[in-house]
Amino acid sequence: MGSAGEVVQAYVTAQVERLLASVPEVRAGDDDAVHDARVATRRLRAALSVYRPVLDRDVTDPLRGELAELGHVLGAARDAHVEGHALRRRLEREDPSLVVGPVERRIEEDRSAARLLAQDRVDAWLASARFGELVATLVPDLPTGPRAPDDAATVLPRHARRAWDRLDRTLEVAASAAPGEDRDEALHEVRKAARRARYASEVAAAVVGAPARRSAKRAHRVQEILGAQHDAVTRQETLRRLAHQADLDGESTFTYGRLHALEQRAGEAAQEAAETPLRRVAGRGHRRWMR
Repeated sequence: MGSAGEVVQAYVTAQVERLLASVPEVRAGDDDAVHDARVATRRLRAALSVYRPVLDRDVTDPLRGELAELGHVLGAARDAHVEGHALRRRLEREDPSLVVGPVERRIEEDRSAARLLAQDRVDAWLASARFGELVATLVPDLPTGPRAPDDAATVLPRHARRAWDRLDRTLEVAASAAPGEDRDEALHEVRKAARRARYASEVAAAVVGAPARRSAKRAHRVQEILGAQHDAVTRQETLRRLAHQADLDGESTFTYGRLHALEQRAGEAAQEAAETPLRRVAGRGHRRWMR
């Protein structure tokens, strides 16, 4: 089984390997590879954060900041591609008589420009000395903390529980948030906390097994469905911005308004669909493995 530090290190090493394996395709502009690199980066950051007491904080805390920045530039590239694809599909389903003005061209130019700019930043990051230093520090062995306990079966579930406690706090805030922007922001925080709890459970699954994997699955479902809700909110913001630009150029904004309404409904539908997964993830029965 190994010590807590060894279990965390094994997880970190696996994610670094996934990240490095995706680099050639990321540099080639493959969006699936960008997604894989982003996920590996997020998993690394979550592991170093949740299990921070197990490791040497002087070493790992700076790494978390670097991973946050890398995740941001990867996210910008991935999000521009996904959003552009979603908006084009939404437009394709519209009655052609309701598509007024060069809407498709505006969407394509705007999201392609954002994607190219983000790709330039990704390429620069991956070619930098910072990236090489980040990887070299993460493997082969991160130093453990000065008082890090050895009992992984006790230590890892305890720290995972703290990640789940954090999720509970975001759920409470979301439940009392006013509809609209406040609730959208609160649900975004729930999604991020669910992702953190999921990855924390993945690490602990090395010593806990199926119970931790079941908890991770529940958190993943929340992450997915609230991701759809957040994406719809983000697309509404993009459509408002494009409509403003079209208006300044003397073009009709009719179609942007229709698309905005459809995205608003998609966000509301995702929020309604999230009720059961949120209730299940908040349950205590699946958390018995957490000490």
